[in-house]
Amino acid sequence: MAVKPGTIGLIVAAVCVFAFLFLIFLITRYRKFKTNEYVIRFRNGRVKSAGKGGRVFLMPVIDEIVVIPTTTQQTFLEAKEKVVSREFQDVSVGAFVFWKVIKPDVAFSAVSWQEHEPDYIETIIKNAAESIIRTTCANMPLEAIIRERGTIISAVSKELHDLCADWGIVVISVEIRDVEVLNKNLKNNMEASKQIEEEETARLRRAEMEEVTRLRDLEVSRKTGKQEQSVQLEIQREAKTREIEVQRLEMNRTEIEAETKRKKVTIEADAEFERMKRIADGERAQLIAKAQGEAAAVKERLVAEADGILEQVKSLAQADPKFFQLKIVEMLPEIYSRLDVDKMYIMGDGQEAFGSLAKSIVPFLTVLPEITGKSIDFSKALSDEATKTKKKKKSSSKK
Repeated sequence: MAVKPGTIGLIVAAVCVFAFLFLIFLITRYRKFKTNEYVIRFRNGRVKSAGKGGRVFLMPVIDEIVVIPTTTQQTFLEAKEKVVSREFQDVSVGAFVFWKVIKPDVAFSAVSWQEHEPDYIETIIKNAAESIIRTTCANMPLEAIIRERGTIISAVSKELHDLCADWGIVVISVEIRDVEVLNKNLKNNMEASKQIEEEETARLRRAEMEEVTRLRDLEVSRKTGKQEQSVQLEIQREAKTREIEVQRLEMNRTEIEAETKRKKVTIEADAEFERMKRIADGERAQLIAKAQGEAAAVKERLVAEADGILEQVKSLAQADPKFFQLKIVEMLPEIYSRLDVDKMYIMGDGQEAFGSLAKSIVPFLTVLPEITGKSIDFSKALSDEATKTKKKKKSSSKK
């Protein structure tokens, strides 16, 4: 059986429509939540999952979700009906209640989170706050309701905090936006009284300021003389202070000059001491050098004399004994020239005087060879000793 082209077109159109509707259905069942939202998912009336944020796909008929916000929420309330003051005057109070869920699982079980239900959380907070405002205002005069709003705020905050403590909800703040007197005539009268009071207050303030200004001028004029005297005393005191300061500076300058002079004298004394020390050291060095030179000259002279004597001794040691005897005989006249005849005594009579002299000389000539030999031996000993001394000096100088 052949299918007509029109039928195929209808089938294709129906499939496209069905696919489009199915896509729309899927989109409408898909949910995506932020991390500041606590999401509870139900399936067949039982909790399937719960947590902050995430994505879910809701099955039709069997799935349901409840979203509990965890950020700060505000609820506006306007108490108009049956709000009267102690004077039975109707007033309207507008306020905001700021609250926040801190325990979502507890809050879900305590109150409802569906707006259409009577126990919805905001409805409960609003009704409770309005009731507290009515009770509080009934015990307050009208002027206190208008001016002393803190009393109403404290009462509402305390009662709501106690009420929501077991719900996992905390009341952060309560703020009154406005308070309005509903009786127009009373409102106008109060505004007029307030205006008169403000004008009277302003007039009293102006009068007070004028009186204060007058008293201040009188005080200024009275204190002018005292001020001049005080100024004069202040000038004298400052002059005295400057004088004392100048004296102190002068004393400091004198002390500094004295200290500078003392340091200068100390430096000059040290320099003079060093100069005298250098002069003394120079003179001492000159004296030492001079003494060393003189000692060296004396040493050289003595060495020369010793060398001369040594040479003479060597010559005498090498000379002929007869030559030595001859030299001694030649020296006899000089020896006898030094004899004092007046002090000489020759034993014997006059005839035998020369014989006695000869007898005294002949023995000397007899022992002369022996004396000469001993002199030669002594000269040799001196020569040997001098030779040994020179050898020792040479060996020590080489070392």
